[in-house]
Amino acid sequence: KETEDAVELGLRWLVRQQGRDGSWSLKGPYGDGASGENRVAATAMALLAFLGAGHTHQEGDHSRVVQRGVRWLLQQQDREGFFANEGSSHQRTYAQAQSSIVVCELYGMTEDSWLRDAAQGALKYAEKAQGKDGGWRYNPGDAGDTSVTGWYVMALQSGIAAGLEVDQSTLYKVRGFMDTVMDSDGVRYSYQPRGSPSATMTAEGLLCRQYLGWQPTEPGLIQGANMLVEPNWIFKRQDPNVYYWYYATQVLHHYGGSPWRVWNDVMREELPAMQVKQGREAGSWAPQKDRWASVSGGRLMMTCFSIYCLEVYYRHMPLYQKLD
Repeated sequence: KETEDAVELGLRWLVRQQGRDGSWSLKGPYGDGASGENRVAATAMALLAFLGAGHTHQEGDHSRVVQRGVRWLLQQQDREGFFANEGSSHQRTYAQAQSSIVVCELYGMTEDSWLRDAAQGALKYAEKAQGKDGGWRYNPGDAGDTSVTGWYVMALQSGIAAGLEVDQSTLYKVRGFMDTVMDSDGVRYSYQPRGSPSATMTAEGLLCRQYLGWQPTEPGLIQGANMLVEPNWIFKRQDPNVYYWYYATQVLHHYGGSPWRVWNDVMREELPAMQVKQGREAGSWAPQKDRWASVSGGRLMMTCFSIYCLEVYYRHMPLYQKLD
C-alpha cells in the first residue's frame, strides 16, 4: 500500500505540472528545476511514469493527461523518426531514446494504429544512429557509451515486445559493444571502453545483458546481482543516486531470489519515506544531493525515476522464473 500510495501521489504531482500544450518542462513551474530545458525529455519521462501504472490515452484515470502528452510528443517527430528537441546533443540523445520507449510501449499496450508509424519510425532511427562499435552516444554514428546505449536497448526491446520490426543484427552488434565495456572480471561495467567500472554502469550493463539473452545461470549475472546488494552498493537514502537505483531495481527484480529480497526490503521502505508529503511539491522527490538529478534533470527527473522504481512490480514482466 505504501508504494502504491507513493506512485499515485507522484502521478498527481506530474498532472499538476503538465503545460497547457500537453508537454512538461525540466525547469519548472515547480521548485528545484533543471538548469537547462528539454521539453521532449521531460514529456517522455513523465509519460513513462503514467504508462508504468497502466494509464494510456485510451484508459485509466489519467487518460486525458496521457493523450495530451503523447499528442504533443508526436508533433515533435520528423519523417526520419527523430523527436526534434532543444538542449545539448547530450540531452537530445537521451530524449530521443526515452521518446522511442514511450511510443513503442504505448503502441504495445493499446495496439492503436495511430501510433504504429511513429513507433516504427523511432526504431528505424535508432538502427541508423547506432555506431560501428554497436553502441550509441550523443550523435548518430558516434562510438558508444553504456549510459546512452542502455536506453536504446530498452527502446528496441519495447519495440520487440510490441510486435514491431527490429533488425536482429542491431542487437547482435550491441552484444559486441557490451564486451568492450565489461571489466576483465566479467561482472562490472564502465561508461566507455577502458574506463573505470562504476555501480551505475554495472547495473545498466547487467540490465542490457539480461535483455540481450543472458540467463540467470550466467556467472557474470550471478556475481553482478549479488554485488548490487553489497554494503557499498545497496540502496542508501543518505547517498541518493536515482539513476543507479532505477537500473539496479530492474536488474534485481528480473533476477529475483535473495538479492531482490534484500534490495526490495530496503527500497520499498526508504523511497516512499523520501517523498514530499505536504505543500506545493507534495508527491515529488527533492533532487538535492542526488548525483544526477541535482545537476541535470532536477525535481522532475528525480520524481519520475523514483516512480519507475516503485512501479517495477508490474511495469515489466520478470524475464526469468524466480530463483529461490
